Amino acid sequence: MEIFFSLIKISVFLLIIIYLINVSLKYLNKYTNQTNNTFQILRKIAVSKTSSIGIVQIVDKYYVMSFSEQQNQILKELTAEEAAKFLASMKLAASGKEKPEFADVLKKVTKKLSNKKGSSK
Repeated sequence: MEIFFSLIKISVFLLIIIYLINVSLKYLNKYTNQTNNTFQILRKIAVSKTSSIGIVQIVDKYYVMSFSEQQNQILKELTAEEAAKFLASMKLAASGKEKPEFADVLKKVTKKLSNKKGSSK
């Protein structure tokens, strides 16, 4: 019986410790996460394991940059027309990215399979 109470005490204290760690991490996160509205990475594409190319907004200008472990470099400054075209394509892609429901995909696949079975007979 004494072992049972010891296990309950250990479990309760473990839950309390995990809760306190969680609360302290949330509190510290408020002070360590700094949001910066003057610098944003809009799109980033991996080129290799350690490098990538991205489109970055710095204040009101847009740049194509390369990111690697050794250095970050501005490759090109986008013109106003190129930036507007890119932003329009981002908005269009974001609005059309609704993922289909699994049930809809399943219906389409079963319909195609049943059509293939019917045509092979």
